[in-house]
Amino acid sequence: MAFSVAIYATHTNWKKRTDDLNALLKESETQKKQLADSKDDMVREFNEELSKRRAVIANLETKVEEITKENKQYKEELTQLNEEKEQGIASVKLSHESMQSLRAEVDGLRKDLRKAQEDWAKLNTDLVSKTDEAHNLALQLTNYRSVGEKLLQDYRDAVDVLKKHGLQPRPELYTGIPPKGIQGTVTEVRPKGWLEISIGEDSGLIRGHELDVVRNIDGRSSYIGKIKVERTEADRAVATILPEFRRGTVQRGDSVEFINTAELTAR
Repeated sequence: MAFSVAIYATHTNWKKRTDDLNALLKESETQKKQLADSKDDMVREFNEELSKRRAVIANLETKVEEITKENKQYKEELTQLNEEKEQGIASVKLSHESMQSLRAEVDGLRKDLRKAQEDWAKLNTDLVSKTDEAHNLALQLTNYRSVGEKLLQDYRDAVDVLKKHGLQPRPELYTGIPPKGIQGTVTEVRPKGWLEISIGEDSGLIRGHELDVVRNIDGRSSYIGKIKVERTEADRAVATILPEFRRGTVQRGDSVEFINTAELTAR
């Protein structure tokens, strides 16, 4: 009987160990899927940026082709002008009576020729400039790829470090100071010290942020008190009045902002 009891206890311990290992395996697979999803997001963003850069390069290549076509057209026009000039010279030789008129015409053709040559030189300069721009963009694309790969690796390393310490990759969870320059107004005052303000998550507010209430009348500001954010939405938030900082009665239309007392003390 003792031997049977020992065998049963051994089977029970192996079953518990198997269950523990299965639970650990399931948790590892979940973490692996989360990391794979994060990787896919980063790769997708990188590919989108790469597509944009390729589109810019394709646009520049199109412009280079257009400039090349214009350059060819100007060369053809230059050839035509040269032919017209030769015809003018031949006409001068054939008729002395129209010499003055022909001279004026030749002068005009020479001006057109010089202008065409200047335009052609300018187009060549623009073509070289655009080619250099395309080359620089290609170098930038290569640099962006390197930076993207480094950022992806840095992100993976940071997430690994945070997870090892049981932290979440959300910076807003580790700061209690509202964003600098944040400002809104009181839109509603409710009983028992509750009120609504015109700023929320889109402005960087999170639950626990403390803001100051100021009333501006005729260019003068009066400090009314301090409030604490309890709930946020995209463009508004609900807060409570902190009794220990009350200096007046909060009213609709009062300004809401963050007064950094540490900076004021330093000044």
